[in-house]
Amino acid sequence: MQMNTFLKENRLEDVVDKRCIDADLESVEVILELAASCTDANADERPSMNQVLQILEQEVMSPCPSDFYESHSDHC
Repeated sequence: MQMNTFLKENRLEDVVDKRCIDADLESVEVILELAASCTDANADERPSMNQVLQILEQEVMSPCPSDFYESHSDHC
């Protein structure tokens, strides 16, 4: 997959649409790595949706976590 090549070579700017001039490359990297883990060939290695939401909230959306995660945090 082309995206995995870009991640391995640290070429994140090649993944982001050039019109997104204000893209935070740290957030882009987190999202791409998360996307890659969600498509892992080994289903046991894929994160649960709860883990995906937690990672997005901690790494990308903070300090604005959603109410959903807080209300479902006891289901980890």
